[in-house]
Amino acid sequence: MKPIYFPFTYVSEPVAEALASCFRQTVIYQPSLRKLPEKMQKRVKNGLFDIRTPVRGDEEKLDAIIKDYRNWAEIHQGSEKAFFKTQGNTIPFFDETSARQIVTDIRQQATGRQQAEPETPDPLLNARIFLCMAHEFDMQNRELEDDLASFDEMEQDLMKNLKGESEIRNLKSEIRNSDDPGIYMTAERINSWVHLMGHDPERSGMFVTSSRSVFEDLTDKAPTTEKIFHFDSIPICESGMDEKFGFWQDSLTERLQMLAESAWPVSAEEISLKAPEDNGCDRSVSLTVCLVPETPDEFFNHYVEHERFQTGEYKNTLLGFVSFKG
Repeated sequence: MKPIYFPFTYVSEPVAEALASCFRQTVIYQPSLRKLPEKMQKRVKNGLFDIRTPVRGDEEKLDAIIKDYRNWAEIHQGSEKAFFKTQGNTIPFFDETSARQIVTDIRQQATGRQQAEPETPDPLLNARIFLCMAHEFDMQNRELEDDLASFDEMEQDLMKNLKGESEIRNLKSEIRNSDDPGIYMTAERINSWVHLMGHDPERSGMFVTSSRSVFEDLTDKAPTTEKIFHFDSIPICESGMDEKFGFWQDSLTERLQMLAESAWPVSAEEISLKAPEDNGCDRSVSLTVCLVPETPDEFFNHYVEHERFQTGEYKNTLLGFVSFKG
């Protein structure tokens, strides 16, 4: 059983490192067959990502819509990155009102239809359009964060050289690095992602996110949620993990699969697992896993109206949350 990352289709390098520290391979959905960002492609080549496109077709239409979305952004704001730099916590093109209007405007331009002409709703296509736009937003926002972090690092080095200080606390970087893209249009992100998940023939009982907002939204709506695991410090090592750590990852996956497949509750001995040993890495990630005693289909049916998924083999739904420690 492979964990599935949700509800995002873009994965930043920090999140990729966190996922690689917890699991040998993670499934990432894509709303279209568009080319992946270069860093994500590298993660695919080294086996850390299993990229899936559960729904295909209308690729040219999606490409045209995203192209028009970029043009729309530049016409209305000059450029996305420049706008991000001046708006603080205000997120352009990404609130409930503007997103719907953007989709309407762009689809009319892409299809050549007049505004007065009624259009048959296509929830699946709309979900893919939304996820493509969210992918663009998340990628652009991450690039901006990286640029600003590099600037802050240069500024810090300069101040250290001028003042001779050994360490300067950089509050601006701490604030930016704690940003959670899932806080923006949380319900819409989940709803759109679930449309893709429902068309994936390869089932899973484990779903993991890096967004506290998304994790809390889902667990708050499931009053029968049980916390199963919490590992406070899983090491992140750029040079890779040793055989002993790989054994820990395999043990975690085995227990997660057992939990997803078995009738709840199970004995504490069956799910007991110690945290991995510290192997000298200076960065770490925490992992929390909760269990909902519903099948994934039953659980996610709460978020997509009139959708009926195929019955899977898993009796429980596992929700994981990875967060950064340093």
